[in-house]
Amino acid sequence: MAADTPVLVLDGLSKSFGRKTAVDALDLSVGGGEIIGLLGPNGAGKTTTLKMIAGLVIPDSGRISIAGVDAQADPDRARAAVSFVPDQPSLYPRLTGREFLRFMARARGISGDVAEARISLQEKLFDMEGWLDQRAETYSHGMTQRVALSAAFLPMPAVYVIDEPLVGLDPASAETFNRMCRHAASGGAAVILSSHTLSIVRRTCDRLAILDRGRLAASVETRGVDEASLERLFFELTGTGPADVEAFFGGPRRSAGG
Repeated sequence: MAADTPVLVLDGLSKSFGRKTAVDALDLSVGGGEIIGLLGPNGAGKTTTLKMIAGLVIPDSGRISIAGVDAQADPDRARAAVSFVPDQPSLYPRLTGREFLRFMARARGISGDVAEARISLQEKLFDMEGWLDQRAETYSHGMTQRVALSAAFLPMPAVYVIDEPLVGLDPASAETFNRMCRHAASGGAAVILSSHTLSIVRRTCDRLAILDRGRLAASVETRGVDEASLERLFFELTGTGPADVEAFFGGPRRSAGG
């Protein structure tokens, strides 16, 4: 459920790489208590948008406001209000997961006792007991993802920015992530995440922002909208639909008995 006051505001945001326009005059706001999912085909501008919010990519034009802070005017203060998880997170390979989380806690100014308590809870929530004290170089992708997500929740920021959060997660960890996002939002945080999977974002998010060629093609509330309707809208806005697939195979396929 969206709050009246936006915590994250993108105003006319644009970014190009050479002749390629990745994000084109994008306007988007996320209220405190709201979870928004960015959807779009490859190259739609999702990851570039998230990296600009996180302060890793500088916009060519436009404005980003994070918890009332102008990100261009005061980038350090804006970044301090954000937790970012990239689509391919990495850890320091010679550190254990626990050492990495302690390092991230210190970097975010979280005191020792508070950090240890939060890390202990995350260890249980994301089922990391038994391997969190092993070096990260031994981790699978799913294990790395769980540690990276844990690090994002440690500082309890105003804005969570997460790119493809569920890749590599088992169902139990995915459910934990969904609940963590919902509790963070209920405390007033804004959550923005990207995914290629409609079913995931429909279940997790309050609203979907569909991007196409760097622009906002549609903003859709997920409450009361079934997945089939969202799928039809997505393909209408961004590309091919079921009829195109059928045309490739020469028309609708019949069942084996028909």
